[in-house]
Amino acid sequence: MTKPKILCLHGFGENAELFKVRARNFRAVIGDTADLVFLDGPVDIGSLHMTTGDLVDASIAREFTNLAWWWMRRGRSFEARGIGKTLDLISKVLTEQGPFDGILGFSQGGSLAIVISSLLANPSDGPLSLGNVDHPPIKFLVLAGAFQLEVPEYEYLYKQPLIMPSLHMVGTYDTVVDPERSKLVQGYFDSPDIFEFVGGHFIPQSPKCARVMRAFLTQFIPALGDSKNEQSTGSTDVAAEAVAVSA
Repeated sequence: MTKPKILCLHGFGENAELFKVRARNFRAVIGDTADLVFLDGPVDIGSLHMTTGDLVDASIAREFTNLAWWWMRRGRSFEARGIGKTLDLISKVLTEQGPFDGILGFSQGGSLAIVISSLLANPSDGPLSLGNVDHPPIKFLVLAGAFQLEVPEYEYLYKQPLIMPSLHMVGTYDTVVDPERSKLVQGYFDSPDIFEFVGGHFIPQSPKCARVMRAFLTQFIPALGDSKNEQSTGSTDVAAEAVAVSA
C-alpha cells in the first residue's frame, strides 16, 4: 500500500535541513508511516550564522543559506516579492512528486500551506495561480505560527472557508507572529483543531504536543493507530488535548 505523503514547508529565513530539526517531534510521531518531503524555498535572502537552540544536529553545517517563500516589501503598497517563483516551484513539485495528502507548515511556510490549499480547493481567476497543475485538494494541514498573507490583492484567497481538517499550534508568548494573527487564520477553516501552548515561535517538542499531533494525524494515517507505532506517550482525543497547555 502506498504511504501517505506530506509536504513540509519551512519558515522565513530557514531551509529544509533546518526545518527537519525544528520538526523533529513531528517526524518522531510519523516514523515510517508516511513519506515526508522537505522543500527548500526558492528565495535566497543570504547566509547567516546559526544561533537558534534548534541547531543541535551535527549533520547541519555551522553556516547555512537562509531561504524564504517570498520577501515582503512594505512601502507605498504591500508586495510579496518572489511568490510567483514559489508557486511555480510548488506546481512543479505537486506534479512531479505528488499527490500529497497533507502539508506541515511553520510560520511563513504555514501561510504558504493555506495559499496552496485555497488555490487547489477554490480555483479562481485571481492574481495567484498554480497554473494547470492536476492535483486533488489537500486533505489536511498541520500549522504552527501561521498567518495570513497580508497583501490586499490576495484577500480573495480567504473569502471562502476551507472545508478541511486542520491542526493549529499557537505559542501564547510568540513574539515573531502575534498569537492573534495565528488565531485569525483559524477562522478560515470550518472546524479547526487548536493546540495552544505556553511558549514562543516554534513547534513544541513536548509529549503533550506529540499526543495531539498523533491523535489528529491518525484519521489520515491509519498506521499511526497500530500498536507497533504507539509511543509511550500514548494516543488521545484531539479535542481533549487541544487546549492551552504547557509546552
